[in-house]
Formats: sequence, structure tokens, C-alpha cells
Amino acid sequence: MKAAARASYRAACLFGLAALPGLLSPRAAAQSVPEAGGDYQDHYIAGGQLPPDISLGDYTSSDPGQLARALRVDGVLSTLSEQGPGAAPRVHEDGVLLDAQWDTAAYGAWSALGGARLSGADLRAGAAGTARTSFTLRERGMPFDDGWQSDNGLGDLTAPLVDLLRTQPRFLLAQGPLAGAASEWRGPAGVQIVAGAGEPGIYEGIRVPTFQTLGGSAAALGAQWAPTSQLSFGGELATARDVALYYQTLDPVLPAISTPSERISSTTAVLSGAWQSAGTRAQLNLIDGTLAGNPKALGAWLDVSHGGAGLTQSFGAFRIDPHLAWGNQLITSDVQGGYYRLDYQSRRWLADVGVDQVRSVSGLGSSITFINAAARYQLSRDDGVGAVLNLRRSSGPTAWSLEGYVDEINSRGTARLQLDDAQQAGASDSSITLQQSWSVRAGARLSTTAAIEHIRGGGVPGAPQDATIARLACYGGGDLTARLALDGSIQWAAALAGRAPLATSADISLTWQVARHWSTLLSYYANRVAAWTPLLVSSPLAPPTAAPQAAVGERGIFLTIRFQSAQGAHFVPLGGGPGSGSGRLSGVVFLDANENGRFDAGESGAANVTVVLDGRYSVRTDANGRFDFPAVASGVHELTVQSDNLPLPWTVTDFGRTTVQVSTRERTEVTIGALRLK
Repeated sequence: MKAAARASYRAACLFGLAALPGLLSPRAAAQSVPEAGGDYQDHYIAGGQLPPDISLGDYTSSDPGQLARALRVDGVLSTLSEQGPGAAPRVHEDGVLLDAQWDTAAYGAWSALGGARLSGADLRAGAAGTARTSFTLRERGMPFDDGWQSDNGLGDLTAPLVDLLRTQPRFLLAQGPLAGAASEWRGPAGVQIVAGAGEPGIYEGIRVPTFQTLGGSAAALGAQWAPTSQLSFGGELATARDVALYYQTLDPVLPAISTPSERISSTTAVLSGAWQSAGTRAQLNLIDGTLAGNPKALGAWLDVSHGGAGLTQSFGAFRIDPHLAWGNQLITSDVQGGYYRLDYQSRRWLADVGVDQVRSVSGLGSSITFINAAARYQLSRDDGVGAVLNLRRSSGPTAWSLEGYVDEINSRGTARLQLDDAQQAGASDSSITLQQSWSVRAGARLSTTAAIEHIRGGGVPGAPQDATIARLACYGGGDLTARLALDGSIQWAAALAGRAPLATSADISLTWQVARHWSTLLSYYANRVAAWTPLLVSSPLAPPTAAPQAAVGERGIFLTIRFQSAQGAHFVPLGGGPGSGSGRLSGVVFLDANENGRFDAGESGAANVTVVLDGRYSVRTDANGRFDFPAVASGVHELTVQSDNLPLPWTVTDFGRTTVQVSTRERTEVTIGALRLK
């Protein structure tokens, strides 16, 4: 690209010099004679080494009459295989993916996401190899008279929620995926109206996510109003008819899978009211619903928070009858109790403590008390220490965990040394972990994790385990050359003492920019647990016996051919004007297991999660949790992560909002961590 730019510049200079005599008058020509001291020498700014502005480079448009638009089309070829008893036969997950965004002058910003599975099957579900598709068309920020705006969607999306219910601090109403239509209208006085209907379903697949419907139907209708700046009222009704229930797993690749349960129907209504002033906020929610085959259920929960001068207190009470669902998804029910949280923040201290008391309304469940506390002290500019305590007490065995860590910013990057100890009746898990996020050149990233872990109890059912295990993990990537980029993670675990299987996993992607709009991506993932022989204790009177376990694992190789282009009036980058500077905005949504705010080696990305730029342009994360906006106007922007497809019990903080600064000619990388609900 630099060579082309230099050639164009030289050609322009030669053309100008050739035309100069005919354009200038004799007097002007005489004035242009160089002064004594040598001929004029041409020079490049910064030696000609300035990186190209994205708005003038690969995304240049020859059509000056259009607003910003971008298109990406991926053709994917893959081979997937399993190893071990009952392994599925090798299959090919081949398909096409579409990601497009375009702006309009009067109808808001539009986004289209689609996928078509041409062959292959979901290995985990064991389904037949049939073609599946997914498609979502979204419009955001369409303006109307009197200050009204609308967001609309068609295809595979999520059931809408009014803001009061979307930002619940304690109980979450899941926005279930469905194939249908949804609309949201916002107007003066905080008025918000939402509606959506369709056939519920789940996302499947690894590199080619498609949407599998579950049958039946679901619908939602809600509204919200703020008569004053301090008061807000809202409500919503959700129904489901003849739909299969499904639950969520912690698997980042397949965050939701269907259960073999019978089909259900439900009708649920929620009313909510909130009051806020200065640092105080209170919200009361009332719920009323029926789940076919069960008696009517009622519930209420109150959340109050008050903060100021670095100290925030929040508390609440709740009582929710058994057998409640929101659409086709079960929600927290058969619980009553309360909670209290205290958070403190100063220049050096971060501390929080919480107590939850939960009892069963029906008496069939357990009475449980949760206590958690965390504190961090900044010793100096570069060093900090912290600890985390979790305690669970119930009618069953008491369990607790304790974590202590030291953070240090050093010449090599940021390091954390962490000690963990978890105890439960008959089992324990202790570890020491060293994590390092390395300082590397711009455009690259590298983090490593090394751990020694001792596990006692658990393991294979009936075979108590007592082993010391070493774990190593590495995550990193970056631009190897101007056209070649590498991203990947590798994990390894093996027994140092005792009996435990050797486990390895890898996920590596290589990207090659072949031409101006064309690139290829080669991805490889594999995980394997080697064969091993634990000792099975069948009786205290008999010696342990060997119990051979076969090796298990899975592997996938993906080849992606990508076409990517962006155009506009000179090019208008997303969120900018004609001719404005732009940069690339990429990132990852991940499950922050240690809650340190960094994407560490060994942590997982969150797949199929929607990320919205400035409330207008949306993309969906891939199987590794990564997302990309190829050309974004320089300046401050806001990213919003919709928690619709985050695996439970993970959620995003601050309502999923992240502020990021994009610089001209640079690639900005952002990591967004999801935390476990507490």
C-alpha cells in the first residue's frame, strides 16, 4: 500500500511540473525560478513512513454519493472429528457467513448478520447432517417527529425487555432467542414501548453459528414511562405456547442446548417502579405468572442502593413462588430471603462484602447462607494485594474458598501471583498460580499462566483422587507482518504426583491478507484427555482396583475465505463524517474467571454475543468471543454488550457498556469481561 501511495504521489508531482509552464504567466514563471543554492528537493513527511489512514486506504470508495457501508462475506470449509468411546463419525461443517452494516440519512443505521450451514452436524447434539441457517436484520435509531426513535429487528434475535427489567441487579429475566420480529420505540418523557414475537430457538455450531427452532411460539409486549426525572414505571407481558424448555451450560461454544423435557406453555407479567435521587435508587418489582400444569405463582423483590463519598450500600428482599417462567425459560423461583452489600472505594482501597440468605418457599429446597468478601489495597503505583473469601452454609456440607493475590506492574508487563484454597466435605482443591500479561510491541498481545494444583477427592465417580497437577497456558497474537496475523491459545495439564490424565487443548488462527479485499483464515482447535488408569475403591475391605479410562477428545480444522469491503462518501467511517480519520476497533468478550479485568491465558471467550457500537451498528462475536468493526471514526465511542447469549451464571457489569478511544490509523483492541452473578 505504501509503495502504491508513493507511486501515485510521484505521478501527481510529475504531472504538475509538466503542466506548470502552460498554467503560469511569464511573470509568475519568472517568480518561480529557484533561488541560488541548489535545486528543489522533494521530501516525504516523516520519511514516507506514516501508516495509511483507513479512510484513504483499503476502504476507499469510488462512489461519493453514498453514506458509510461495510460488507464481509466468509466462506467456511471445515473438518470435525471426535476421539473416544461412542465418538461420532467425522463431519464437515461448511457454510457461508454474512456481516453487513450501512448508514442512511433518514432511516437510521442498518445491520445484517447471516449464516448458512451447507453440510455437517452439531457433534455434541448428534443431529443429522442437514442444512441450517440464521439471519438477522436490524435497524437502529430511525428518527421520527417530536423526538421519537425506533429500533427494529427481523430474523433470529432476542425477545425485547424494557430498560427497567433489562438492568435488574439481582434477578434476571432472560431475553430468550427467537426467530421472529421485535421493535422498540423511544420518545419524550422517557417513554419506551417494546414488542416481539416468534418461534423460540437456540444457536448451534462452532464456526458457522446457525439457529435451531424449538417449535411453538413466544411473544412479549412492554412499556415504560418516566413522569419525572426521579420516577419511572414500567411493565411487560411474556407468553409462550407449546415450546420446549432449554437450559444453558457453561460451554462458551454452545451456550444453550435443549433438554428432552416436555413442551410447556406460560404467561407471565411483571410490573416495575423505580425512584432515584442523587446517590439513592430503589426499585420494586411484582411478578404474576402461570406455567401450564402448575398453580398460579406470585412474587416480589425490592432493591435499594445508596452511595456517596466512595461508599455504596445495597440491600433487598424477595419472595417468589415456585414454577415461574419467562417465555420458554425457567427463572429463579421457589426462593425467599434478603441480601446486603457494602462496597468501598478510595484511591488505594477497593473492598466489598455481601450476605445472602435464601430459603425455599415450598420447603422442598434448602436454606442457604452465602457470605462473600473481597478487598484490594494498592501498596504503590505498581503493586497491589488482595483477598477474596466465599462461604456457603446450608443443611448440607459447608463449603468455603479463600483466594489471595499480589499484582505487580513490572518492566515485562503486569503479573499476578495468586493462592487459592477451596474446601468441602471429603474434597479440597488448592493451587498456586502465576499470571503474566507481557509488554509487547504495539498490535501484539501475550499472556501466560502457570499453576500447580492439588486435588483431593472427586475425580472419577467411585475413584477418590489425590493428585498434584501442573497447568500451563498461553494466549497471544498480533501482526507478524503487514499482511500476516496470528492469534491463539494453548493449554496443557499433567500429573506431577498421584494419578491424573494428561490434558491438552489448542485454538490457533492464522490470517493472511491476500489482496485489497480478500483474506484467508486458517483455524485449528483440539482438546484431548489422554488414556489413564485411576484406582477404583469398591470396598474398604478390598484393595483398590485399576479402572482404565479411554482417551477422549475432539479436533477441528477450518479454512475461511473472506471478502471484506467498506465504502462511503470519501469514505464515511462508522460514527463519523466524510473525510474524517478512522481506525479499526476489535476486541473480545470473555468469561473473567478471576475477576481481574484482563483476558488471561486459560479463560474462555463468549460466543454468539451481540456487541453494539454507539447504539447503532451491531456485530456478533465468533466462537472465540472476538468481534471486529473494520473502520470506526476517530474519537470516543461506546460499546454495549447484550447479555442475551452469555452462558449462565455470567453477566456483564455497568449494563454492558464500555467506553473506548479510537485513534486514526491505529487498531484499537478492547477486552470486555463478564462476571459470575453473586
